[in-house]
Amino acid sequence: MALDEATKADAYSIRHASYLSGGYIDPQPDEKFTDADDLKANSRSVVVYKFGRPVASVRLCDLTYDAALSEQDEIPASRIFPEAVAELAQGVSHGRPPKLTEINRLVRHPDFATDYELVFILFRFVSFLVIEGNSDMMLSCVRRNHTPFYKRMHFQYIDGPRRYAGVKFETNLMACKADSYDRLMSDIPFVATDDNSKAAYAGLLHGETVNVFSEG
Repeated sequence: MALDEATKADAYSIRHASYLSGGYIDPQPDEKFTDADDLKANSRSVVVYKFGRPVASVRLCDLTYDAALSEQDEIPASRIFPEAVAELAQGVSHGRPPKLTEINRLVRHPDFATDYELVFILFRFVSFLVIEGNSDMMLSCVRRNHTPFYKRMHFQYIDGPRRYAGVKFETNLMACKADSYDRLMSDIPFVATDDNSKAAYAGLLHGETVNVFSEG
């Protein structure tokens, strides 16, 4: 979890390298790509290190419809797809304020662009953090070529395409609701549920650095 400034800087550097290599942003003088959402209390990033290098990252942004949590009343998806996100929240029926978690800024360093294990690892941790946080659904603004992967993750198309803030591409809004979490955990083999994996997930939740690669 990117709780300290050095780890956050690693996340921003990976983003910059990834988006720049794809032509999705203009080069930044400090070679970091960040935005105002990174400074909000409802935002947190995960960084994966391999061979001692920061190689992949993802950000989670929580949207909680609770007047007492004024800093958690907006996420990128709710600015880009306000009507659709509001409708999704209205469809949540239980005794507490709805909570939606957007997965965004999911990137790999260009040197590891073909290392698909990194994407699986990021989703492994994302799934755990979302479920542990009692979020009612996961949202993601997805590029069209990534849609099949997200469908495999039990995400459904909601709206779009629309331009995503800060980058030069359009995205579709997709959602994975809480009633699909069990299928996600059982159908996707890389979302491990053994005791060692659960211990690693718990360590991540507390901001610890955890080992996700086999040492054999």
